[in-house]
Amino acid sequence: MFIMKNVTNNDISLPGIVNESQYNTVLIFICAGFTIFAFFGIISNAVNIKTFFAMGLKDSVTVSFLALSVFDLTYLISTCCFTIALAFSLIEKDYFKHFPIEPYGVYILFGHVLILINVTNTLTTTFLAVARCMCVAKPLHFKHSFTVKRTVVIMTGFAVFAVAIYTPLLANMGMVPRLDPKTNTSRPMLWLSPYRDSVKNVVWTLIQTLLPVVTDLSLRTAFRFRKASQISVCDREVSNAKGKTDSSNDTSDKLSGKDIRVVKQVTFISLVYIMCNTPKVVTSIVSLIEVEFSLRQRYNNLYLCFNYFRMNFEIFNASINTFIYYAYNTKFKTTLSRQ
Repeated sequence: MFIMKNVTNNDISLPGIVNESQYNTVLIFICAGFTIFAFFGIISNAVNIKTFFAMGLKDSVTVSFLALSVFDLTYLISTCCFTIALAFSLIEKDYFKHFPIEPYGVYILFGHVLILINVTNTLTTTFLAVARCMCVAKPLHFKHSFTVKRTVVIMTGFAVFAVAIYTPLLANMGMVPRLDPKTNTSRPMLWLSPYRDSVKNVVWTLIQTLLPVVTDLSLRTAFRFRKASQISVCDREVSNAKGKTDSSNDTSDKLSGKDIRVVKQVTFISLVYIMCNTPKVVTSIVSLIEVEFSLRQRYNNLYLCFNYFRMNFEIFNASINTFIYYAYNTKFKTTLSRQ
């Protein structure tokens, strides 16, 4: 997710490769791009949710996809709010307009909300990958383990976990009426607790430790999915070639055509997630190598531009799943076509 600034608007005017004028120009295009991509994603996820309800929530996979669509929709709506606040903050700073509520504070708060929601997206994607991996490896053992009720409990647990882990940070910040020295008037402005930085370091350390682990797990399971589905197909072809029609043979451990399509779905979703989150990992690595490539350092503006740029990939990741469902989910395709 976008790494938020715990600074004032004036703090981004440090010298570096990207000057203040160039940075503001980038923000204009970023706001336009975020709005377009997020609007498209909101429509696509609304279609997903409607279609999954029309299909009937009769299995764990459909419930998981529905939860992912709900989390993605929430993320994209928050992105729109984040973008609007960012645009108003830019207007206030460059054109000396003053709004009843400080846009910069709203922009900061929604940025944190995006980080919170991203935790649920990561956990849900990982659950899909791990659950399918277990069903592929031991279909007879895990076939009935992931029921609809258990899946609902797990998805709810993910949301509760994300809120619980981020609540301490949100409790140390907010919008409170304060005197704005620029206008000598009072308005709701960003408030930061003196303990906020310490809490933020702990919370972000947990999230930044957790997310790389689950991303790596998603990658490993994605390749295992593909390998398992290929092996299953080969086994079936060999079995048919040898004419094995004896009903005593145990075929319960083989994947059906539907199971293979589900595996491909989850594999593709996991791979898209990993590719779209790679820029975030790269940005973090570069900031570790070059200490000036960070907030409130020489390349502050460049660092922020890179973070805004990589957010486009994350918005794309939250918007593209409709096409994956349509390509690999026959029931989804049929239900959507009838609507």
